[in-house]
Amino acid sequence: MKKAFARISPEKREKIIQACIEEFSTWGYEKSSTDRIIKKAGISKGGLYEYISSKKELFLFIVEHSYSELYDYLKERIRADHQNFPKDILERILLVSSFAIDFYLIHPGFISLITKTQQITEKEISRQIHNYFASQFLDIFGDVDESRLNFPKEKILDLFSWLLLKTRQEFMEELSKDQDIQTIHDNYMNNWDFYISILKNGIYQ
Repeated sequence: MKKAFARISPEKREKIIQACIEEFSTWGYEKSSTDRIIKKAGISKGGLYEYISSKKELFLFIVEHSYSELYDYLKERIRADHQNFPKDILERILLVSSFAIDFYLIHPGFISLITKTQQITEKEISRQIHNYFASQFLDIFGDVDESRLNFPKEKILDLFSWLLLKTRQEFMEELSKDQDIQTIHDNYMNNWDFYISILKNGIYQ
C-alpha cells in the first residue's frame, strides 16, 4: 500500500478495509471488482489508486490484515494465561481451536476471506499468502514438545494446517445454515475433539 493510505483518518481507512473484506470474501480474488470496492467504500476510483498500485497489492494487504487480526487475537488469548499454555501438540491445537472459534464467530468475514485464498490459482499470490500464514502458524506451534512424536513435527504441523482449512470451511458451511451461535460453536469443537481423538492413536510413540 502507498504511504498515503497510512495518512488518512482511521475511520476512512477502516471503511475501505471493510469494503475490501466484504468484496474479497464474497467474490475471491479473481472475480472481485475494484469498482464495487469503490462504491462500498464511498470513494472515487482516483481516490482508491492514491492508496494502491494494483488490485493484487490491495488483496495481499487485506489478506495480511485478516491473518494479523486472527493471530493477534490468538496470541493475546495465549498471553493472558501463558503459564498454562500446553507444550503437548494435541493439547495445544485443541486449546487454540477453542480460541479461534470465538474469533470466527465475531469476525466471519475474515474467515471467509482466508478460506477463499485457498482457491487462488496465481502462483505468486498463493506463495506470498502461504509464507505469511506459515510464519504466524509457527509462532504458535513451532515450539511444541517433540519428544513423544512418531513422525517429524513438520509433517504433523502440515496435517494440522490442512485440518485448519477443513474446519474453517465447515464453519462457513455451518454459518450459512443460520444456526444459533452455540450450535455452531459446539459443532466446531466436536469436530476438533473427533480429529484429536484419532490423532492421539497415530502420532505418539
